[in-house]
Amino acid sequence: MHKNMREMEQYSDDQFVVKSVYKGAQSEAVLLFLNPGQEMPSHAHERFEVVLLPHKGQGLLTVNGVKEVVLVPETLYYEPSGCTFQIKNTGDGPLQVLITLVRVETVVSSPGK
Repeated sequence: MHKNMREMEQYSDDQFVVKSVYKGAQSEAVLLFLNPGQEMPSHAHERFEVVLLPHKGQGLLTVNGVKEVVLVPETLYYEPSGCTFQIKNTGDGPLQVLITLVRVETVVSSPGK
């Protein structure tokens, strides 16, 4: 599979845009596009590890409602499964983030082990 992320770029004046990049058996990736001031509301990723790679702009990632991380291009961000996320564009221009979700297998422990 091959996709040109520049060709996928799409922004809306009304709300953020999410476009699917790929969906595999254990992982998937989406591109998030936000205009200045827009935000993706807080939501949980209970069964996924999350990797964020900003390509353009500047934003604020809020994890579990308390941890705040400035999103800037060329920096990779990782959070384990079970976290809640909110992303807001805090810059003057568009924010574009590649988000990869990796499914975490639930391990069922046997009694007595």
